[in-house]
Amino acid sequence: MAGRALNAESLPDMATVKPSVFDSLLERMYQRSGVDTLPAHLEEAYGITVRKVTPLDVGVFRVDRTDKGTPLVARMFSAARPYAAAEADLAVLRYLADIGFPAERPFGDGTLTGHQDQAVLVTEFVKQVPKAQRPPYPIIRLGATIGRLHGLAVPAEADRPAGALHHFADGTMADELQAAAGWLGSIEDQVPPGDGEALAAIRTAVVTADGGDGLPEAFVHPDPVPKNAIFTAAGPVLVDWTSAGRGPRLASITLVLWSGWAAVPFMKGYGKRVTLIDEERHRLAGLLFSRGLINAVFRVCGDPKTIPATAERLGTIRRQSEEKAAALLAV
Repeated sequence: MAGRALNAESLPDMATVKPSVFDSLLERMYQRSGVDTLPAHLEEAYGITVRKVTPLDVGVFRVDRTDKGTPLVARMFSAARPYAAAEADLAVLRYLADIGFPAERPFGDGTLTGHQDQAVLVTEFVKQVPKAQRPPYPIIRLGATIGRLHGLAVPAEADRPAGALHHFADGTMADELQAAAGWLGSIEDQVPPGDGEALAAIRTAVVTADGGDGLPEAFVHPDPVPKNAIFTAAGPVLVDWTSAGRGPRLASITLVLWSGWAAVPFMKGYGKRVTLIDEERHRLAGLLFSRGLINAVFRVCGDPKTIPATAERLGTIRRQSEEKAAALLAV
């Protein structure tokens, strides 16, 4: 069975896409307001006294308290992201806490607040321990943890399409491909003369790429890479559950499967919990290609001068995807 290919009707019209589409994406990814007043907001909302706020990532902050209580993590989402989406994130964390799944835990009762029209989700900071104190084979354990997750029911309050990297799109990998088509449309007027054919080749690759539709779905964490795991004495604890929900399980793990060092041990652990069906095995290379392609489109939209080189690389990305799939399926 082939993956769902985008068709002309489902794609943005190149003549009508606003030039600001890609710029709007970057703004959603990187723009946050009121960072300087976040400590005061947290103090008022939670009755704590903030000693220090340290950026961990865009919109993500470690919050240390003067009372020496548990440090916190505050995630401040883009104002463009609906508040209801953050409410579903909180529902995911509460569900995982109820069943004892290794994930970051919500802080207190009123964990979700609004600050300058941006939802703020606060969780307890999870401390990583030195390697000598961790259980052996941490990436295998991470893969097994995600395999366990894929066997759980999806909480009703967060039963939404998921699996896309939340920075790029809401929904599944198919929605990411749809978004990538829009990015390409938004830079059309920036394409250097003579590069139209190369852009068309990239666009065709996006149109025909596999988004995972029709494959087995599960409760998915959209980005279960080692960066989003805190390795504790009890094993890996997953953080950053932004936009977790229901989606094609195999598509949701393609970013970690692209890794040069983590892919094989992750798949070993995952295979202890999940047996891929034949259709997943058949389409793994295509899903890996889609992940590599989306990342390539993001980069090329940031620098349209690289359109020809990116078009030439499409064959390399496909070949690498096939090689990675063959290695993973042999695990």
